[in-house]
Amino acid sequence: MDVRRTDGVIAWALMAPALVVLGVFGIFPIFYAFFVSLHRWRIKKADFLGFNHYLRALGNPYDLLGLLIGLGLVWIGTRWFSRRSRLRIASGSVVFLGGAWLALHCLLAMADGGDGRLFNAFKVTLFYSLGTIPLEVVGSLLLATLLFKIATARSFFRVLFFLPYITPMIATAVVFRTIFSPNPSSLANRFWALVGSEPQRWLYDSRSIVALALQGIGVDAYPDWVNTLFPSLSLVCVLLYNIWVYIGYDTVILLAGLSAIPRHYFEAAAIDGANTWQSFRHVTLPLISPTLFFISLVAVIGTFKAFNHIYILRTAGAQDTVDVVSILIFDQIYQFHNAGYASALALILFVTILVLTVLQNRLLGRRVFYGD
Repeated sequence: MDVRRTDGVIAWALMAPALVVLGVFGIFPIFYAFFVSLHRWRIKKADFLGFNHYLRALGNPYDLLGLLIGLGLVWIGTRWFSRRSRLRIASGSVVFLGGAWLALHCLLAMADGGDGRLFNAFKVTLFYSLGTIPLEVVGSLLLATLLFKIATARSFFRVLFFLPYITPMIATAVVFRTIFSPNPSSLANRFWALVGSEPQRWLYDSRSIVALALQGIGVDAYPDWVNTLFPSLSLVCVLLYNIWVYIGYDTVILLAGLSAIPRHYFEAAAIDGANTWQSFRHVTLPLISPTLFFISLVAVIGTFKAFNHIYILRTAGAQDTVDVVSILIFDQIYQFHNAGYASALALILFVTILVLTVLQNRLLGRRVFYGD
């Protein structure tokens, strides 16, 4: 046996325990969930239903096919935008707009013919992601940059910002639920009274923040889409909790990335006459782009499968305005005892996260600077 084959056997032998754990606890559950999703499965396996659970969730399969075709046309249109030819740009614009219209039309048809609770959960999840990730990334970058310039007490602030992340989530969520209680004596309502406003229901309010703003200026008659197209006040409270927990974690990770930048890059930029903003824009950002890409990728995955704190902070008054997809899956199992349909929803969520991860790698990965 030659040396290369021997090294290969040793490598596979060393990886075998990890591969077994990955197969048993990572790969096998995916296939088993798919098997469960094909059956009527409550307490035990019953009739074989095929893809009925997926049809119930997503609606007409032709609408799904149209959605995929529309997204494909959008992708082709964006590729044509990069061409310098005017004809290519004009054709790309037509293809892009046509694909966007087809995708939107089929998506609305799927929402009308499929499970409305699932599409509402995806809408809430989208609000949750868009409301937390940009603020977390920008806020943590600002905090990390400020801490990086502090010569003393840096370790103290690093621990201080990291505490919300390592504190048990159940305990902190219960504290936040107390803070945002509708009781007039709650901490949030006391602060709200300082600015001369009426007490709010906070986590118990299903109205959107835009509807509340309109009512605050005396507009009581507004269309129903105002509550549909904007996040509710209760969801905003959940967003604040998520930002409070994870901004410290992102700050610590970014601070480690800033500390790894060699000082001579900044010295060379200063010699070339770069000011503070130019040094940050052309030196700091490119060199910490792998760290920014990592925390944004983890944040997208985390927000789409968030559960613990949302389950604790949800209330009956919020109705379904804070129910993300993971909450819907949980309710299908423990409230309706429908493991088959819950497994189908879980696989739909898994595919969604996988597609978003691939797109994020394709779109943002090429902008990451990994060195010379």
